[in-house]
Amino acid sequence: MMTISDPVACIAAAPASAGLFLDFDGVLADISSVSDGAVVRPAVPELLLRLNERLGRVAIISGRPVDYLHEMIPTEVDIVGLYGLEWRSNGVIRSLPEAEAWRDTIDSLTAVAVAQFGSAPVEHKGLSLTVHYRSDNGQAAAMSDWVEQQAAELGLEARAAKQSFELHPPIARNKGTAILDMADSLDPVVFVGDDLGDLPAFDGLDELASRGVTTFRVVVESDESPREMLDRADVIVSGPAGAEAMLRRLVESLG
Repeated sequence: MMTISDPVACIAAAPASAGLFLDFDGVLADISSVSDGAVVRPAVPELLLRLNERLGRVAIISGRPVDYLHEMIPTEVDIVGLYGLEWRSNGVIRSLPEAEAWRDTIDSLTAVAVAQFGSAPVEHKGLSLTVHYRSDNGQAAAMSDWVEQQAAELGLEARAAKQSFELHPPIARNKGTAILDMADSLDPVVFVGDDLGDLPAFDGLDELASRGVTTFRVVVESDESPREMLDRADVIVSGPAGAEAMLRRLVESLG
């Protein structure tokens, strides 16, 4: 196990075996007040492309559908969408068959959510559903209750996310399982995240660390950063600009 305390220096010391995994919203894109407003920062795609050429593996692991990210992330870079229910590899998009079995349920539930809360805060992700209270914190309690009720009645899984609540098929996939699936033979492994949905990724890193892999938990800090994330961080950077600066420094360190 390496003992370098800086993830950039650690990756630069062994790029061919290094894994770099990143969330999207709040990391590679500035937070938007609307669900479909998050856009990758302009310099990031080229940085990802250059890192993908040098590192063992680079991938985006997001709660977003792959379709949302597909045009913003270079084809050469892998994407895991919906916490692992779908993915893009070598430009081809696939999904878990067992998740597809829930698509009609999610479609129907979306209509119920729109009737309950209006269309603006409801985000239909294909294989999952998110209701957002960013524009109206007063809706948080009602949305939480509704999500828990639907989860209990339909057998879905309820999850808390950034100023939102999500409903997922009851399939054991999250950002941690995604990292474990992709990190075989990689060392070091770095994950960059910013919110509660990224905590399972930290659990995945902990599992790798127990096997002797060098890992780094990087948190992109903002005014909305959960205390749980900050408490578990190995490294903290300031906002998506800080994450971009870290990627740039890594590219420069690799020559």
